[in-house]
This record gives sequence, structure tokens and C-alpha cells, in this order.
Amino acid sequence: MVHKMGYPVVDLARFPIEPAALQNISMATAQRLMIVPLLSRPNLTVVAAADPTQRKIFEELEFLVQGRVMAVLADDLDIRTAIDNAYQKLGFNSWSMNLDLVDFPETAPAPASSSQLLETMELHELQEQQAAQQAADDSEVAQSDNTLVRLINTMIMEAHDRGVSDIHVETLPHNAKVRIRFRKDGLLSPYLELPHTYRATVVARLKIMANLDIAEHRKPQDGKIDFHKFAAKYPLELRIATVPTTNGLEDVVMRLLSSTRPVAMDKLGLTAVNLQQLRDAVNRPYGMVLCVGPTGSGKTTSLHSVLSYLNTPERKIWTAEDPIEITQPDLRQVQVNPHIEWTFAKALRSFLRADPDIIMVGEIRDVETAHIAIEASLTGHLLLSTLHTNSAAETVTRLIDMGMNPFNFADSLLAVLAQRLVRRLCTQCRRSAPAPQTWVEELLDDYSFGFPDELRPERSALRVQWLAQYSQQGQLNQFAAPGCSHCQGTGYAGRMGLHELMRVTPGLRRLIQTSARSELVQNEAFKTGEFRTLRQDGIIKVLEGHTSIEEVRANSNG
Repeated sequence: MVHKMGYPVVDLARFPIEPAALQNISMATAQRLMIVPLLSRPNLTVVAAADPTQRKIFEELEFLVQGRVMAVLADDLDIRTAIDNAYQKLGFNSWSMNLDLVDFPETAPAPASSSQLLETMELHELQEQQAAQQAADDSEVAQSDNTLVRLINTMIMEAHDRGVSDIHVETLPHNAKVRIRFRKDGLLSPYLELPHTYRATVVARLKIMANLDIAEHRKPQDGKIDFHKFAAKYPLELRIATVPTTNGLEDVVMRLLSSTRPVAMDKLGLTAVNLQQLRDAVNRPYGMVLCVGPTGSGKTTSLHSVLSYLNTPERKIWTAEDPIEITQPDLRQVQVNPHIEWTFAKALRSFLRADPDIIMVGEIRDVETAHIAIEASLTGHLLLSTLHTNSAAETVTRLIDMGMNPFNFADSLLAVLAQRLVRRLCTQCRRSAPAPQTWVEELLDDYSFGFPDELRPERSALRVQWLAQYSQQGQLNQFAAPGCSHCQGTGYAGRMGLHELMRVTPGLRRLIQTSARSELVQNEAFKTGEFRTLRQDGIIKVLEGHTSIEEVRANSNG
């Protein structure tokens, strides 16, 4: 049999397996496919298999390692033993190739080096590819192809394990490959490329998982994937959106909704002053507190942190969300559905008849929802919601522009929390050094610029304040992270919030009633002595060593 197949035979009990090969393929995959990774070379991985003719197995492996996979023959029982032994030695030393342990068939001369072994296998692989090419046509891969199903499941599981927030599936015209990218800590990075023949079927498979219409290609669709149905060990939900693109193609973007538990308020990264002011605002019996910022800035996380703080047996709390990303016991959470005209506005009207103490509306999207929210906050309820605006001051002018009565709005608004997310310096490789004088001067300029002229602090006084609060051994430090294995060489691991909390004072209330410009509203907020912009809050966190000034500048206006 071996003579006919032409595959080299390996003795796994004596063969020194390379660590790099094991790192390319997980133990779970090796056990499922019954293979043992042996060698790793640029764009090539050699594995041992009981049946090297099973092409579907090796197609899946090629997708996983993003390179060619070649097979040698091994005994089935030896493979099981080798998988257990090899993966248990993840602290192994670097081995070298010993070709005397490879048993080649009599019809093929035993090569004297690893390069000759690989050349022999490449020749066999080329013969297989040529035979397959003659029989193949350019037809699309079937959606039910088992390899495709496993590939998509593996992609989602790996995204979850890596802490990815979004998966982007991008289809390109002609024979360009399907590109899959992961977003982690706010940045996209390549994950996988698939042949163009998988273009339609990858999208169709994802639509089926989300119960979307696979026949509709001209309109965008959105839905949710309950991944627990496909992988019992992953209680994960994904929010999915399809977008029609050029040449009749479709892109898919999926957001992983794995944060099912709220974050404690004191873990949000708020400064001590902002945290106390936010607690004071949400402890009021009625009024409106808004959390604002762009999509993906952590608004829902912040609101659920507040709800977790307020969630006591004495209070009845209703929430209307789309989708429900975080669940908490004792909250009465409602999923809105615009397709059946169950909107935020209608849910909010229902809540007012259900004896609430606190109401959370996922987002103020339209005038009707804004009107009812203000009405609810004026009739004895604490209302929390989100809005897409750039700053706390702009939130006021935005709602007035939407047609809100400025007198009612001024009476209802308690506080506005604007926020952004920045990448956090990796704590495993973070280093500090005395800050250069020029760098400190730049931070002083940047921090002072946000104040109105009449309230701008003296630079010398500000420097003394920084030295008192953030210095180590009498001097300010500059923090940097060169990158390590923990952060994949990026220097960043995880994210944290920048916050701008504007508490409504009598002076601010009068400005809101006169529909004042956002610049005047912000200047009035500075008069409290406690208000700080997103940029200023970020500079404080740079001095504390949590993030870099480059991250702060990239995610906040001056």
C-alpha cells in the first residue's frame, strides 16, 4: 500500500517534533482531524496522518495555517499517543531534524537531508494538484461543505479566544480572494484569505446562521447569531450586518457580544472627581443622564455599570435595548424590534405605564423618543440613555436642534458623560523613564489649550500640580511599551475610557434655556472648576502611565 501511495512513513515514537509546527495547529484541531504537526517551514507545514489521501482535512489545515500542508504516513495508534505527548510538552527545547527516524518506502531512496525530504513531498503534492486541476471546474463551493462549516466555526471561536470585538468578511470582484479581518482594541488586522470560490458560500453560511434571507443580495440585512447552537462551549452571541457592495457582492460585519456581565463603576477608568459627580447625578430621584460618543465607544458598557450600581431590591428598572448585550438579574430588559414597529419610543411609552423607578433607553434615535424621554424624566423617573454626539456640550445643541423645548430640556438634564476608548499600554512590557523637558512642555500646551482664556491656569502652577500628583522621586515620567509576546508586539493590551463629564449647574441651565452655542456651554462648564475635556482627561492618564499621548490625540479633539 505504501509503495503505491508514495508517501514517506514516519515513526512518531522516535521522531523529534518541531515546536513551531505545534504552535501552528491547536491540540483540539489535531485531535479532531487525527494528525500530528511535524515540521514548519515558510509557507509549508508537514503533518503525519493515518490517511494522507483525505484532501478535505488538508484543505482545512491549509486555511488554518495559511500555507501549504504536506502529509506523511503514520500509524493511527501512534498518532493518538503523539498528540497527547507532544502538546503536553509546551516548554520543550528546540529540536533539530533527524532523518534517520523516517522510514521511506523501498521504491524511493531515503533522502539525506530535510530539504530532500521536502522536495520529495513537494513532487508528490504537485502531482496531486495537477490531477485535481484537470478534473476541477470554476464552480462555487457548496454552502453545506463540511470544511466551510468547520472553518467558519473555528474563525468565530478563535476570534472569541483572542478577545476580538469585530469580524469583517470582505468580498472582492473577479478572482480576488475573500479577505477576513479581525478588530481588536480598535484596530483591524488580517486574519485569513479564502479563494474566490468561497465568496458567495461564506456569506450564505453566515446568513443561515443568523436566520437571514440568503436570496436577498440587493438590500442590507441585520440579525444575530446564537453561536451556542453551533459550539456548546461558547455561550456567545454575534450581531451581524450584511452590506451590498459592487458587482452584486456582499460584505459581512459581525460584532462579538461576549460581555454578558456589567463592569463595576469604579473599574470604568473615571477619575475620582468624575466618578463622584456621576454617582451624585444618578442618585437623584428623577432627571436625565446621557452617555454620548461614537459607535463602539463603550456607551452601553458605561450605562450598564451605572445600572449595576443602582440595581437594588427597592427599585424597579426597565431597559429598552437593541440588541441586549449585557444582562443583569432583576432588570426588566426589553429587546426592541423596528421590523414589527416595536420601537424605543413605543417601549418607553409602555414603561411609563409599568410603574418604573429607573428607565434605560438604549439610544435616542429620533424626535419622538427624545420627547418621551424628557417627559419621563420630568414626571418622577430617572432616565438613562445614549446619543451619538462628539462632546458633552454638543449634546445640548443637538437635542435642541432636534426640536426639544429648551425649558423642559434644561429642567430635565442632570449630566452628560462623553467618552472615547483608547488602547492601554501593555503592563507586561511597559517601561518608564524621566520625561524630557520638551515632552512635558508639549503636554502643558496641549492641556492648557482646552481652557477658555479667562480660566486658563498658569503653566508654572499646573506643572507644580502635576509634580505633586503624578511624579515619582520628584520628577514626571514618560511611559512606553516596546512590545512583547503578551501584546503581540504592539505595546498595547486592552482598552480604557477617556471621559468628559458635564454636570448641569444653574448657570448651564440658563444657557440651555436660551439655546446657547456649544462653545458657550463648554466655557460655562469650566467655571465649576471640575470639568475637563476628553483631551485633558487623556493627558492625565498619560501622566499616570495608562496610555500614550499618541492614542489620546488620535481619539480626541484638541
